Amino acid sequence: MNITDNILDLVVMNSVVLFVVIFLLMFGASLLGKYICKKRKRDDERADDEAKIILGALLSLLFLVMGFILSIAIGGYNAREQTEEQEAIAIANATQSTAMLSEEDQKVAYPLLQQYLTTRIAFFNSGTHVYSRVLQNQSIDIQKALWTIAMAEAKTTPVNGFSLVLSSYTELYNSQARTTAGWRDQIPKAAWLLLIIFSVAANYLIGHNIRGLRGRNSLILTLPLLTTMALFMIAEIDVPGEGVIYVKPDNLVTLQESHFIPSLTEH
Repeated sequence: MNITDNILDLVVMNSVVLFVVIFLLMFGASLLGKYICKKRKRDDERADDEAKIILGALLSLLFLVMGFILSIAIGGYNAREQTEEQEAIAIANATQSTAMLSEEDQKVAYPLLQQYLTTRIAFFNSGTHVYSRVLQNQSIDIQKALWTIAMAEAKTTPVNGFSLVLSSYTELYNSQARTTAGWRDQIPKAAWLLLIIFSVAANYLIGHNIRGLRGRNSLILTLPLLTTMALFMIAEIDVPGEGVIYVKPDNLVTLQESHFIPSLTEH
């Protein structure tokens, strides 16, 4: 990962920094357009009319692209919610199947499932990609421990229905793998670059259109603020970060609060 990617990750993972950076970029483009040519000339009227046409077309295309990309981000967000529900179902099935183990193995397996559930809740609540990767590795380690317990007993207790235990533990990995796949950014960097270029160009033309006009300075704040809010919302939905929008593990929390997994003291 190069320095540019590290900077982008740092910006994306902090909502305040992300909002400020986008707004300063858009507002700076407006100021540049307003003050690069402070005075209007008489022969500029025709050029200004052409610029207004370009600005209108650019704004239409910009918000069309924003709407399309926003729909992609929302689709990814809904997919993440579905994977959270699937993980809760997989953990519940694994808990039920654990009852087929011997009492001695149950005393080891149930605490592992409790720990696994806590780890998965922490994953969905985690704010940084680094922290998420750590939790992913912890989850995999617990899956290996559960699989080891099930395999050891399967060798000594050949029961036809015991395959349910193995399959339920395998589903823990499958559901986590689907979550990991859905946790990747839905919007490619090329699309982000296109959005930023269009937004900067539109804000520049807004500033250029009102150059030399007094009492109109408030206009150069309107479009930068609107484009900043739109880009900020898209980034928040697309990237699970330390922002105002994230996937809440409601199903996993409900499973934990219901005490569905027996505690160690019960065995």
